[in-house]
Amino acid sequence: MRNLLILLFLPTILCSQRALIDDFDMAGDTYRTDYDCFRLTEERNYSTGSIWYKTPIDITEPFSIDLKVMLGCKDGAGADGMVFVFTGGRYRTGYTGEGIGFAGLRPSVGIELDTWLNEHLNDPVQDHIAIMANGRVGHYNDLAGPLPIPNIEDCAQHHLSVQWDPGTNKLAILIDYEEVIAAKVDLVNGIFGGQPLVYWGVTAATGRYNNRHEVCFDRLSLGPLPQVDPVISRGKE
Repeated sequence: MRNLLILLFLPTILCSQRALIDDFDMAGDTYRTDYDCFRLTEERNYSTGSIWYKTPIDITEPFSIDLKVMLGCKDGAGADGMVFVFTGGRYRTGYTGEGIGFAGLRPSVGIELDTWLNEHLNDPVQDHIAIMANGRVGHYNDLAGPLPIPNIEDCAQHHLSVQWDPGTNKLAILIDYEEVIAAKVDLVNGIFGGQPLVYWGVTAATGRYNNRHEVCFDRLSLGPLPQVDPVISRGKE
């Protein structure tokens, strides 16, 4: 879990190399922990942080990005969550609080793990996940969701996998190895204006309430996606 393992799948050859933790840029309140992960926010109000992989990824090719996330130990009073983000152009951190470091980023696609109820944003009562576009955090025109998920502010790491198949335009998200949400979307033309190279990273933020947010990367796999039996898969066609 100390390094990001990049696997490049070819028809007959498997080539791999390790990307060091230094291959990520840090922004906001983020810092590197003693165990080579990133802490995006402390348990402090109005904090925001993000990390970004320095090399853009080609969204005309399939890939799977696997990481571990920890969204804090406060359940009822914990906020606000994390967003896995794809963005074009120069990356930065978005707004604090309910913006979760994603609001204001455009063009972009964000996979939101939201742990705080904002009724004016049409949030579910429970912790929830959604696939959103262009820095909009209100759940009125999401690409998919929002869908409730089990409590994720349980002081534990959870496996998160982001899988993209350009052949079917399917963006699927797995939590703890189970598919929980998916959307069909033309990322290249529908979101990024024909630009195939985008940056990716993770943002987090707190507001009037707070939690500790951390992320550790497992691997980035480029090539044929693994076959997964979906447990929950709901998205807009």
